[in-house]
Amino acid sequence: MSTFPQPFESTVSHWQATNRGPSSLWNHGREAPLPGADVVVDYVLVGAGMTGASLAYQLTRAGAAGDGKTIVLLEAKDVASGATGRNGGHIAPASWQSFPNLVAPIEAGGAGLSEEEALDVLQNEADTLDYVVELVEAEQLDVDLWQGHKLEVKVTPQGVADNERARAAYMAAKARSSKHREGPTWTYVSDADQAKALSRSPLALSCNRGPAGSCHPHRFATALLRLALASTASDFELFSGAPVRALSRDETEDGEWAVDCGARGTVRARNVVLCVNAHARHLWPAFESHVVPFRGHAALVTPPRSMAGARALTHSYALERGTYLMSTPHAGVVMGVYNAAALSEGIATKADIFGVDDDSSVLPAFRDFMADYGRRTFAGWEGEVEGEGLVRIWSGIMGASRDHLPLIGGVPGAAGLWCALAFHGHGMARILTATRGLAHLLRTGEWDERVPRCFQVSTGRLERARQAPEIITREERLAGGLERVRLREDVVPAA
Repeated sequence: MSTFPQPFESTVSHWQATNRGPSSLWNHGREAPLPGADVVVDYVLVGAGMTGASLAYQLTRAGAAGDGKTIVLLEAKDVASGATGRNGGHIAPASWQSFPNLVAPIEAGGAGLSEEEALDVLQNEADTLDYVVELVEAEQLDVDLWQGHKLEVKVTPQGVADNERARAAYMAAKARSSKHREGPTWTYVSDADQAKALSRSPLALSCNRGPAGSCHPHRFATALLRLALASTASDFELFSGAPVRALSRDETEDGEWAVDCGARGTVRARNVVLCVNAHARHLWPAFESHVVPFRGHAALVTPPRSMAGARALTHSYALERGTYLMSTPHAGVVMGVYNAAALSEGIATKADIFGVDDDSSVLPAFRDFMADYGRRTFAGWEGEVEGEGLVRIWSGIMGASRDHLPLIGGVPGAAGLWCALAFHGHGMARILTATRGLAHLLRTGEWDERVPRCFQVSTGRLERARQAPEIITREERLAGGLERVRLREDVVPAA
């Protein structure tokens, strides 16, 4: 269970380390008093990651739900101190390879969607990338935005076969759809030699190529919050170091919410929006079995000179049994290890990943895997010297959703309580359109049809998700706990 203030110091990511100057929002509002007991604000947002930052931006636009209203954003630590500031920087819409899992029954570990709903989800991720580009350009944000293509590289015969089956199912569903016959543009490279040449990996047997982007997520969240703070349409305040410990609602006609921030005080609000992703379940009981925290590891790697300049990688990547990675404009490559790869390659147990909310250390096996990954994966990656290779490694906590889908909208049975959370490790490809949609819902009372309906939280959906297999069983937790005891002395702080 999440505890705030946290009893540990978190690792520091590349993104957090490279946005610490005067223009950042570190420590913003940390010493300022919260609104007094005689003040009732219109909206309290909990969590200043990408979800809270982008929702704050949406609510403070002229004509939005927050126009003429008071809005308070409470952050337990600092802006983008959680998953937003620790991710891979990858805005990577999913391809057809996600389609089978989306349509698989809940009882079998899938999302339990219809074909049309699954196509809605994939289209939404493509739309999110387009919207990010539109927003960054319209607001002229300096966030290292890159737009290009991602390669999903298959390195095993099983991976190739699974991908081809997924593509066939996806193409057949598109042909039957009246709404998604066009859809996102992806190409399939089935020839192994062509896949090797395109991906620059001798391991490649085939690959998918489709639209993708990347950015500096910490600077992106900061930029959106600066726009919210500068808004003249709303009275917006941001408070760092204000961990929310509990929520309660008055049993009166007005039904005001009390947001308990411990020693910082209590904020009264008409509406509360939970933007805390993995940590939602410590604030609201309905999410306890649906949202499971899980730990990921990522690293910054400086490529050798043989992979620099005109020889630099020009795509972002999702490599089977390996990592996702993108190239920053100046600092090198940021990569993270997929859960499936961590388990299949023996890097970690399920108990090392799921149910973990501690990002204060990194596991040595992740460090070893990523330190040598470039050389093992890409042709020409050779001759690393001191100062090249793995530069920094960190961990971060994401929120797994029992049915693989985010929870967006009004919390059932709790008038005035809203949420946008449980993005299942795919937040950068979902959050910006989700919060735009939630802002629309708060203003009009109507669902934004640009957001998949299957994202909407409801009692029925939460109950239905209980039929899904547990993300991690008690036995797996116990087995992993014994293994962690054995390895405890090997766990090292991040660089």
